Amino acid sequence: MSQMRQTSRRSFLRATAALGLAAPLGSLKEPRETVYRLRTPECEVRMSVQYFGNSVKNFRFRDRLSDHSFCLSANGEENQSCLEVFSGAVAIAYYHFRARPGSQSPFSLRERVLTIDHDDRMAPRPPFERALTIQQAMASDIQAFGYKQDNLAKETRGSQADAIWALLRQDLYLNNRTTAFAIVHWKHTPDFIQLMDVIPGDQTQILESE
Repeated sequence: MSQMRQTSRRSFLRATAALGLAAPLGSLKEPRETVYRLRTPECEVRMSVQYFGNSVKNFRFRDRLSDHSFCLSANGEENQSCLEVFSGAVAIAYYHFRARPGSQSPFSLRERVLTIDHDDRMAPRPPFERALTIQQAMASDIQAFGYKQDNLAKETRGSQADAIWALLRQDLYLNNRTTAFAIVHWKHTPDFIQLMDVIPGDQTQILESE
């Protein structure tokens, strides 16, 4: 999902895409990584987040499960109206699931995202939900925050526009559960997407973080 608004001759966007396990193509930097391990009644979850900063210049990725490449639109649509020139930050959250004894591996991951605070130059974004099928006990979530460049944007880029920010709350649900197993807070800027904290949900324990 994405929302765009003209600001200083630029279109800022927020995008999240629930996809198969993926990695950006053409990244210029080795990504940073944060890891959390959580235990739910159904399974153990290893959540790792890779931060690519503003080193990703377009929305082209490679699916690690099928080894095929694809591109994304600002709305998270695969191989449709793809962004060819993008300036902003990208982060990918990877989820690895291991069923606990006596339980089956979860089959779906659902997210509900709410913008809890944002730069006053941006229009508020309504909450949205998205479901993701878990494949081979793995799933991933691509997040991006930035703008589509055009010739005017390249000429007028300045620190004031780059300072735009948003704070998001992401509630994560397994299968058809009505309570979240984890609540994640994110800060989005065009230079960096940061995981602020992970709060365990009902009957969830945080085992360790790295």
